[in-house]
Amino acid sequence: MAKSSDRRPPLPFIPALDPAEFENAWNDAPRLLRALNGAKLGTWYWDIESGRVSWSRGAQALFGLDPKQPLEKRIDYIELIPEEDRPDILRLFEQLLAGNPSNRAFRHRIRWPDGSLHWLEISGSLQLDADGKQRVIGVIRDISNQQAREQALRSSEEKFAQAFNYSPDAVVITEKSSGRFIEINAGFERQFGWTSEQTLGRTSLEMGIWACLKDRQRMMDAVKSNTLNGLEVPLYHRDGSIRRNLLFGGEITLDGIPCLVLSLRDITQQRQQERDLHDSQERLNLALDSADLGTWDWHIPSNMLFGSARASKLHGLEDEPFHDDFRKFFSCVPLEDRHAMRKHFNNLAQGLTEDYQVTYRAVYGNKEVHYLESTAKLYRDADGKPERMAGILIDISERVRREQRLAASEAKFANLFQASPDPVALTTLPDGVAMEINSSFSQAFGWQPEEIIGRRMTELNFWADLDVRTALYDKLERDKSLHNEVADYLDKQGRVITCVVSTRPLLLNNQPCILTTFRDISERQKAQAELQASQEKFALAFHSSPDAITITERDSGRYIEVNEGFGRLTGYNIDEVIGRSAMELNVWADLAERDAMIQRLQRDGHVYHMEMHGKHRDGTIKLVEVSVEPIELNNTPCLLLTARDISELKEAQAQVQHLAYHDSLTNLPNRALLLDRLTQQIALLKRHELRGALLFIDLDHFKHINDSLGHPVGDAVLKLVTARLESSVRQEDTVARLGGDEFVVLISGLEGKRSKVVQQVRALAEKLRHLLAEPMLLDGHQLQVTPSIGIALVPDHGDTPSDVLKRADIALYRAKDSGRNCIQLFRNTMQKAASERLRLENDLRLALARGEFELYFQPQVDARNNQIIGAEALLRWMHPTLGPQSPALFIHVLEESGLILEVGAWVLAEACHACARLIEKGMVNAAQFSLCVNISPRQFRQHDFVDRVESSLTNSNLPPQMLKLEITEGIVIQNIDDTIAKMNRLKRLGVTFAMDDFGTGYSSLTYLKRLPVDVLKIDQSFVRDATLDANDAEIIRAIVAMARSLGLGMIAEGVEQVDQLEFLQQQGCHHYQGYLFSRPLPLQQFRQLLHDNRIPAPL
Repeated sequence: MAKSSDRRPPLPFIPALDPAEFENAWNDAPRLLRALNGAKLGTWYWDIESGRVSWSRGAQALFGLDPKQPLEKRIDYIELIPEEDRPDILRLFEQLLAGNPSNRAFRHRIRWPDGSLHWLEISGSLQLDADGKQRVIGVIRDISNQQAREQALRSSEEKFAQAFNYSPDAVVITEKSSGRFIEINAGFERQFGWTSEQTLGRTSLEMGIWACLKDRQRMMDAVKSNTLNGLEVPLYHRDGSIRRNLLFGGEITLDGIPCLVLSLRDITQQRQQERDLHDSQERLNLALDSADLGTWDWHIPSNMLFGSARASKLHGLEDEPFHDDFRKFFSCVPLEDRHAMRKHFNNLAQGLTEDYQVTYRAVYGNKEVHYLESTAKLYRDADGKPERMAGILIDISERVRREQRLAASEAKFANLFQASPDPVALTTLPDGVAMEINSSFSQAFGWQPEEIIGRRMTELNFWADLDVRTALYDKLERDKSLHNEVADYLDKQGRVITCVVSTRPLLLNNQPCILTTFRDISERQKAQAELQASQEKFALAFHSSPDAITITERDSGRYIEVNEGFGRLTGYNIDEVIGRSAMELNVWADLAERDAMIQRLQRDGHVYHMEMHGKHRDGTIKLVEVSVEPIELNNTPCLLLTARDISELKEAQAQVQHLAYHDSLTNLPNRALLLDRLTQQIALLKRHELRGALLFIDLDHFKHINDSLGHPVGDAVLKLVTARLESSVRQEDTVARLGGDEFVVLISGLEGKRSKVVQQVRALAEKLRHLLAEPMLLDGHQLQVTPSIGIALVPDHGDTPSDVLKRADIALYRAKDSGRNCIQLFRNTMQKAASERLRLENDLRLALARGEFELYFQPQVDARNNQIIGAEALLRWMHPTLGPQSPALFIHVLEESGLILEVGAWVLAEACHACARLIEKGMVNAAQFSLCVNISPRQFRQHDFVDRVESSLTNSNLPPQMLKLEITEGIVIQNIDDTIAKMNRLKRLGVTFAMDDFGTGYSSLTYLKRLPVDVLKIDQSFVRDATLDANDAEIIRAIVAMARSLGLGMIAEGVEQVDQLEFLQQQGCHHYQGYLFSRPLPLQQFRQLLHDNRIPAPL
């Protein structure tokens, strides 16, 4: 078939074959083939007429295919090329097929089977084979890395060009030899007023920019030594004004010509603010007491320490700033103090403590020792390692504070982007992904390049207010740029940094971006705020001070300024005072005091806290505290005087002094004054061989008055007792109140033998006892309070006040233990009894911890069927050396010492657990068995008593309805409303109540109808003689009748005889407990009793 000249050759394809077959055709050049494969070059052969492409294994590898395996299927070459690149490749193919091949190797991207893109450079030559057919033979190589480097270079050039043009600072490039301007940016035009056309080709000397030609030489010297980094110089603006600038830069080479690149920052406004702040600080220091304070900053990796001049002086060094080795700074500190400081630092570095505050000594060269206090904060780097530590030093004797700013030195930068002293960031639009930041950005905001590049700025919480970000982006889209906009940003630690922002859009690699320059103006705003605050502080402190403050001319004494406090102190209006002197107004009551003040001012240079007498215009004399400080206003020597009215303070101090030694309710001497007088009396009595006596008086059951009638009535009783005591003793004797209802009468100057003195003292004590026991009528209540009195002789019963008081207290305790309302004189046997009581209390404190307590259980029985219906838990104590102890011996000690709270909680918890185990073992029926536990008044009064009971039930899993709490009238009379509230809360849980010892107290019948009681317990004192005493029998009948009428259960205790039980059953009381059925038993024996189930009823 004839070949058609119009047929278009097919596009190249790679058939499914093994590349080794292609390489077989190279048998005549195996070395060349190995060299190509070793150089990672591929060879290829394209038969244009058929479109068939053959290649070497090296070429197959360059297309991401396994060079050791044949292709499994045909691959069209165009499919290996990304879709967006295919039109350009097709044009090259068309050009080749049209007979116009390119002489240059062409480059394009291919996509590997794994999806990655690679750049290939393909070169070849068009040839004719032996048959005259066209073919192309060539070489392929991978140029991905080369292409990436070229692209990065182009992007870098674009970025640095943008940084130059859009820097807010003035940036210029000049020939080094001639000084002629080669390039300037827009910042130069804004800063100096010269346009690019007016500047390029001229020199700074021709334009008259230098205010001082010596500064230009200083710049050249710094360039030569490569130290031009913040040189401050004055330069002329085009309008003739002088602006302060900081110069940065260095030498570069452009097209082989040495040039200078210079960055000029306008700091005129900053310097003006610094001067204003300095002036304000000086004025503030005149009005306020200044405190000497030293600051220091330790760079830990280099061990270099920066210290202020005051810090150096405090360490005994020269009075100048310190910048040297850390150890040299602390060389004046003793070794042991340095060890302590190192220990504090190690604890701080290891995170064991958060604060660093140490006190140490500094020994000067003249051996003078100063104590210094150092407070510091530790700063860590990004890895959490200690990097630097900064703090203050204070001389403890003159605590002072002085702030010192730390200025960070600016690093040199390698290129224009990094050389900018302001933070610069390159981000994408509209997503805000960071592409590049300079070192100043890292220093200002805390983020390192690896932490921020590739992330959205919003992810970093960089913007303090996203609404501001939105507004700035809208303005950027509208105006195409931002210039000197103010916005707040957050650094890595979340601190707000206020910046002036300038932004320019640019396009990099078809990606819209913005180049943003930030200038931190936080310090400038802070300086403005501090300046304004300083001025307001002066006015506020002067005019709002409650003290009188005046400013007078030193020579004439005439008032220049006074505040309202002066008017309140003297009665004069401000208008009446200005221009007149203190002598004219007659404000000083004692001119001698004024002269002394003037002399002290001339001698010391100031007056601090001098007490003087001032005179009000109405003639009233007031005691004032005066301080005077010399100042200078408008070059005129003046005096700043502060006067504080301390008249009321002095009166209050006198009152406080009185209250420190007297009781506030009765105005009697308190314990402190009594001890002082007792000390004097002991010495006096010994010196004159006389005797005295100390009567320790306690009012019996006084607490019942407070609890039942209230504290106002109780206070009235105490005042009446005070009046009776004071009226019954001599003027030289002392009546004191120690607190509560405890009084002391100190009798002195008793002569005669001891027996006679004892007789006199007893007679006085009896007189006081009868006097205090007389009835009182208060607020409609007729009360009778009896005293218990303990007596100790002085000095017979003690050489010290504490001994005398202690022995009188022991005698008082014996009086109360003897039935109250009686008198006891101390005897040595009482000391032994008190010691025994103390030993018993101490043993009880250890008993619970050592497991010496045990619960016994006394069964409660239904006499009708002789079945056990419950048990009362009773506490027993097995002393390790004394053996079993009677409850009558220790129960009241537990109550009086407060140990009953802890022991009672143990009894409740232990009883609940024991009963719960009986249920588990099937030994009792939860519905027919009650566990009775006695509750003391002190337990019941605990605010969390209900919670404690509920906790014991929960922890033991005991059904609440099984628990019956036995209470006495002692609980009821304390606070009836609180008692009822707690009982109702427990009733709602299922707990029941029994009134123990019913009928033995005066209040039970009164409160019974209000209390949610379930059971009445007939006291054993009635049961014991019920068959013998008609009164006891009648009381029992009344209690049974009352219980029936109120719907209450009843149980008799202390049943020991059959006839007692029969009597009770005749009255309808069938539940009882007592020795007739069983004594109280340990838990194990009680279990056995339950196991036996039933004991035959007594005959």
